[in-house]
Amino acid sequence: MTTVFLPARAGSERVKDKNTRPFASFPGGLLELKLRQLDRVPGIDEVLVSTNDDEVARISAELGDELEVPVVPLARPDRYGCSSSSMQTFIQDYIASLDLSGTVLWTHVTHPLMTSDGYRRVLRRYDEVSASGCDSLVTTKKVQEFLWKNGKPFNYDPVPERWPRTQDLAPLRLINHAAYVIDFSTLVSIGDRVGLRPDLFDITTTEAFDIDWQEDFDLAEEIVSFRRGVTATERTARPVL
Repeated sequence: MTTVFLPARAGSERVKDKNTRPFASFPGGLLELKLRQLDRVPGIDEVLVSTNDDEVARISAELGDELEVPVVPLARPDRYGCSSSSMQTFIQDYIASLDLSGTVLWTHVTHPLMTSDGYRRVLRRYDEVSASGCDSLVTTKKVQEFLWKNGKPFNYDPVPERWPRTQDLAPLRLINHAAYVIDFSTLVSIGDRVGLRPDLFDITTTEAFDIDWQEDFDLAEEIVSFRRGVTATERTARPVL
């Protein structure tokens, strides 16, 4: 059993109605795009859309009547749906109380370039690493750049060579939140979406693109529209394919 946990709270502060405003010819916006992507991923048994937004719940219910994968709008108490909500409390008091079993794939509508193919690779990788002892998977990006902290180099020693080649720097891993995969019983027992023996699975910079600001929204819409052959004038008028 593989359940997608898709949080989509109300009240985006930096991009108004970010989850549901029309996006690249999708009337239901980023939410609709993400549900259609997930519908094309074999092995997903249901998608839980956790929300305190009536519009998110409405779109989810309507698409649930159309898509093959079951889509379940899940009412979220407002105390777990504001920007000040603690992630630890959200996981331990809210998600851990849900009636779930098996594997949980946690993802976000704000990663529109994380496609169905990307999710297929993530789930295949999780099957491989869980058989070898890993208890979870988190998508990451390898970072080999010159990082400084408190006015001095953080991830390299400038004494032998002031500017070493970036490919020779010790790689760091940046968690990009595109996907987390974990068994629900493990999530409950440790109170986190990353286990004690996680697999850090690198995805591309494009797949990891996350929408935080209006310029991110605009750029992602241009990319998705280009991929789908949608012109600027067609973005809200063209039927969804």
